[in-house]
Amino acid sequence: MLPLEKIAIFADPVALALVLVYVYSFFGSARWKPHVVNLIMGGIFGLSAVYAMSNPIPIADGVIVDFRSLFIGIAAAFFGVIGGLVALVLGALTRIYVGGSGMIAGLTGIGLATAMGMAWALWVRPRLANDFKAFLVLGVMITAHLASLPLLPRELQWPFLIDMGPIFLIANVLGAILFGKLITRERTLMREREELRSAVTTDPLTQLLNRSAALHTYDGRRDRRIGSDGTAMLCIDVDHFKKINDTHGHLRGDKVLVEIAKRMSLCLRPDDIFARMSGDEFVIVLDNLTSDHAETVAQRCRKTVSATPIVADGAEIFVSVSIGCAWLSERPNFSDLRTAADQVLYRAKAEGRDRMAFETFKPGVLPPMPQPVAV
Repeated sequence: MLPLEKIAIFADPVALALVLVYVYSFFGSARWKPHVVNLIMGGIFGLSAVYAMSNPIPIADGVIVDFRSLFIGIAAAFFGVIGGLVALVLGALTRIYVGGSGMIAGLTGIGLATAMGMAWALWVRPRLANDFKAFLVLGVMITAHLASLPLLPRELQWPFLIDMGPIFLIANVLGAILFGKLITRERTLMREREELRSAVTTDPLTQLLNRSAALHTYDGRRDRRIGSDGTAMLCIDVDHFKKINDTHGHLRGDKVLVEIAKRMSLCLRPDDIFARMSGDEFVIVLDNLTSDHAETVAQRCRKTVSATPIVADGAEIFVSVSIGCAWLSERPNFSDLRTAADQVLYRAKAEGRDRMAFETFKPGVLPPMPQPVAV
């Protein structure tokens, strides 16, 4: 078989895998958990290895040549232990199914390619800033699967190395560079999209949701079943925050807000909505909880802020917050819920600050708005 014909068997599975690399962009944009994406991509590259074994170069009875090791090595290099192991299992099971006298050598080669991909990701990639050099080294490392040649029948070892060794080296290096560039580009695009999304939805100081993101997140959950529990909103103001800024400066004031956000975050569940609405005003939305539970969470948030002074640039700043907590047995729209919580907040301020005021409401039935309390 001519060299070009040998390389031709590399074309179909590479074309398949290149198309599926773009599926990676979809999974990343969907914001799936990294281990799930790695699992799926390991499966995709594992199936590419299986496809490569379906159209091999037959060397002898049960001895076949294909480019499975490239796809398995790439999976291990770019999609972690999970991706590498999934690809390895798919490739190994297929090679066992093919069987023959070259099966042990084939399985060993698959294992070596997986190990080299993982070793590259752990120790080589972090030390090579130049992408081209890093991917070139990856291709050479994956070619270490040829170390399994001594497991072939003796009469095939040397002819195999002379005939196919250079082809494997060239194909693995070119494939590693190609896949590496494409996967790296997709990761860069996903990171840029995530940064843009974060800039639009996140408060730049506290890294909490901003006002519009809080409203959008709340509305996105409006069909969530409440059952016998209800929804609560906490409206939170920092007590005498203007005095903190005037006394300690705005930079320290900003650090106070950041620390307050961190402390209250520790009192919340992962899916609770926590947003900075403006200045020193925060909002927390708690879904699917009883009124007693909501009151407990609100009190915990208040106490964790004032428990110890906040240290900002060497200054100890004693801080407290006032919280208005409104609980409803049903899930109203965001505006009504905020109106209710805001009214309870006025009561907490009127009672002397560093207070948590709590009240339950019926949807659509709100008490008259009290007179605002001077900040």
